[in-house]
Amino acid sequence: MEPMVLLNLVLALAAIASAVFAFVQAKSATDSRLDAQVARDESREARDESERLAGEANEAFTRQADAQEEANRLRKAEMTPPDWSGPTLVSGQLYRVTNTSERTLTVTEFEVTPDGAANRLGLRNRPDGRYEHGDSFQFMVSRAFGGNPEKLTVVYTHEDQPEISRFVITL
Repeated sequence: MEPMVLLNLVLALAAIASAVFAFVQAKSATDSRLDAQVARDESREARDESERLAGEANEAFTRQADAQEEANRLRKAEMTPPDWSGPTLVSGQLYRVTNTSERTLTVTEFEVTPDGAANRLGLRNRPDGRYEHGDSFQFMVSRAFGGNPEKLTVVYTHEDQPEISRFVITL
């Protein structure tokens, strides 16, 4: 064989080998690109799922914190004595109601129901309306024919809170 033909044959084989190598490299690059796209998509899905789970965890934590605050409030209310105790019968138709709240209470009004029965209830209370822990007021109910008092409502505030509270005594 002539050296030129042999050289052309060797060069042709080298060109074919280079083409096959280039095809394999291109196929490998295409597969890698597809794998990278799949990995990117899976990464995005994982990120989205992570964000969703983090949101649910935060919501659960908030609910748990709210429940703990409510439990603490209920426990505190359970341990706090009532503002008033009574009425306690003193004698005859004379009753006593005592501040048991461990705080100073200011009575702003005594309401008698029904309205026309107020003159049948006599109150012995403090002129300034301030009741320290243990202080009490007394009332006497006069029962007769006609409009007897049914309820005595004590309207008051705590010294450290302006919120109005009511204590209803059924007569």
